[in-house]
Amino acid sequence: MKQQLDTLNLWYSSLPSRDRKLLVAVSILLITTLFYLMVWEPIHQGRDQQQQKFKSQQEIYAWMQSASQEAIALKRTGAGNIKKASTQPLALILESSAKISGLKQNINKIESSGKSGARVKIDSASFDQLLVWLNTLEQQHGVTVTTASIERNDTPGTISARLSFEKI
Repeated sequence: MKQQLDTLNLWYSSLPSRDRKLLVAVSILLITTLFYLMVWEPIHQGRDQQQQKFKSQQEIYAWMQSASQEAIALKRTGAGNIKKASTQPLALILESSAKISGLKQNINKIESSGKSGARVKIDSASFDQLLVWLNTLEQQHGVTVTTASIERNDTPGTISARLSFEKI
């Protein structure tokens, strides 16, 4: 190793002064460029991505807050109008009411869970259509949502959701 450094130093010393200055300048430029491309730029891109992700999460949170207020208002206005629960199986109620509401093509899966429960997976459905369907289920069939996981899609106004239902 020392011999290689001595050889390199001897080679550098043998260069004319102008070439040595040029070699130092090019080396500094190369090191600066490598630092920028391998350290500085990735750090700033990651930071920008995280800021964008944070902003998106804040927008989703605000949207969910307004949607929850709307759902609470819908629940309050229709709480006295609930009809007696149907004797049909819950999965059948969900499927038929989704067909009537125009959500049938967006339902990916309906599976029964327990005696009076069911789980539904919905892809790329209109959020407004989903709210109308959920309200119809509660008002006309006595079916309530016990858990919900709703995600906004790239297309404005559409969502994907995983919902758990139970008969009242």
